[in-house]
Amino acid sequence: MKVHITNLYGMGIQSVAQIAQHMVAKIACQNLGYHELAIFNYRWNEEPLNARTARYDGILSAVGNHDIVIFQSPSWNELGWDSGLMDRLASYEDVKKIVFVHDVIPLMFEVNRQLMPQWVHYYNQADVLIVPSTKMLQVLQQAGVNVKKVVIQQMWDHLTTVDPLIQPGNRRVINFAGNPQKFTFVRDWNYPTVQLRLFAPAQAWPGQPNVRFMGWQDDSQLMTTLRQNGGFGLVWSTDPYWSKYMALNASYKLSTYLAAGIPVIINPQTPARQLIEQNHLGIVVSSLDEAVQAVADFPDDRYQAMQAAVERFAFLLRNGYFTRRVLTAAVFKALTD
Repeated sequence: MKVHITNLYGMGIQSVAQIAQHMVAKIACQNLGYHELAIFNYRWNEEPLNARTARYDGILSAVGNHDIVIFQSPSWNELGWDSGLMDRLASYEDVKKIVFVHDVIPLMFEVNRQLMPQWVHYYNQADVLIVPSTKMLQVLQQAGVNVKKVVIQQMWDHLTTVDPLIQPGNRRVINFAGNPQKFTFVRDWNYPTVQLRLFAPAQAWPGQPNVRFMGWQDDSQLMTTLRQNGGFGLVWSTDPYWSKYMALNASYKLSTYLAAGIPVIINPQTPARQLIEQNHLGIVVSSLDEAVQAVADFPDDRYQAMQAAVERFAFLLRNGYFTRRVLTAAVFKALTD
C-alpha cells in the first residue's frame, strides 16, 4: 500500500496556487514518504477522450489497488478534467480518495457560483476531505457536501529559513503582499504616521507619499526583507465578496508573515483568529484606521514579547508541521472507521 499526492505544474513562477501545492507535496514526499502524481495545468477544451484517458493513465501509472490518492484541489484545469481523473480510479480495487481543498472556485469568483453543485458532487466522491476551516466546512455542508470524514487544516505552512541575526523591530511599518488591482485599499493609503510597505511593482499614485513599493521578491529575499522591515504584516481586503471568501479560507499570506517572524494584523472574521489570539501572534482590528493607530502607539516591550511568541510559533510553519498533521490525520481517517 502506498500514499500518492497530486502536484501542480505549468503555472507562473508567482502563482501562489502552485507554490502551495509544491510545498504540500514536498512535505508529503520528503517527510512522510508519499509519492508524487504530477499534474500539468493546460488548456485543451477539445481534447479527444482517448487523449485525455491516456493522460490520466500516465498520471496514475504508479497507483495500485488499495492505495491512497490525495488530490490537491483545484488543479486549475476545468472541473470536468479533475472529475475525470478521480473517476479513472474506479477501475482500481479499494483505492481511498482524499481531497485536500485549497480553494473553492465557486466561492472565489461570483461569476462561478452556478458551478457549486458540480463541485459538491466532486467533493462527495472523496473518502476524506481536508478543508481550510470550520467555517468553510459549514458552507460546503450547507451546499450539499456530505463527506463524513473531515480534517480541518487551520493554517498553511511556509517552508523557509531565516537569518536569526536579523531581529524584527517595532517600526511604524505595515507590510502588505498583494496586487493593488485586487486589493484596492492600498491606493487610498493616507496615513502619515505609519508607512505601508507594499510588495508589488511600483505604480504612480498621486497623493500617496507614505507607500513604499518593495516589488515582487522571491521567497528567500522576501523573508529577509520582512524581517528587516519589522513592524506588522497585514491580512486585509475591502472588497465585500473577497472579504467574505477570506473569512472562510486559510491565508497563505498570513503564514508568510509569521514564518518571517513578524506579528500580524487581522480582522475579527479571519478563520485563524483563535490561533492568533491564543498564541499572541498579532492584533485583531475592525478597521484600517484602528490598525494604523495600534501600530503607531504599539509599546516596544509589548512588541518584543509578541515577536518572541511569533518566533516560537514560526518553527511549526517553517518545518511543515501543520501539513504533516493534516496529511497524517487524513490517512488515518481514510483507513479507519
